[in-house]
Amino acid sequence: MLELKKISKTFNPGTVNEKRALHELSLSVPDGDFITIIGANGAGKSTLFGAISGSFLTDGGEILLDGQDVTLLPEYRRSKIIGRLFQDPMRGSAPGMTIEENLALAAGRRGWLGHISRQDRECFRAQLRELDMGLEDRLRQPVGLLSGGQRQALTLLMATIA
Repeated sequence: MLELKKISKTFNPGTVNEKRALHELSLSVPDGDFITIIGANGAGKSTLFGAISGSFLTDGGEILLDGQDVTLLPEYRRSKIIGRLFQDPMRGSAPGMTIEENLALAAGRRGWLGHISRQDRECFRAQLRELDMGLEDRLRQPVGLLSGGQRQALTLLMATIA
């Protein structure tokens, strides 16, 4: 369950550029539920997801995931328990690394920092085959050479792989 308790975020407080993006927002999302967040430009949708994923600390409130308070956990620690898909397909992957290295990082297998086993490679190949984009035959190709749609599909897989 994801639970937000009165989270708030103001950017540039005390300046002429002050912008209150979230004000005492509370939300509960039970396990298995699917929700959609909609709103106009500037309504705080991206700020909400940035707060949940730890891109910045909120000014107040609590963020709980399965009862664990993650409010003060840094982004890199939250990334192990929260998958994220960015709006911009260029932000969710490392373009200079190969497809299999990106998948290995997402799966917690260290990518180019460690050895990718034959078993891992076959698992990645099978998961990529499900996308039906031919990426399973391009595991050693740099992600930077993929189209925006291919990168977005890859980052969606990366967000769910762990």
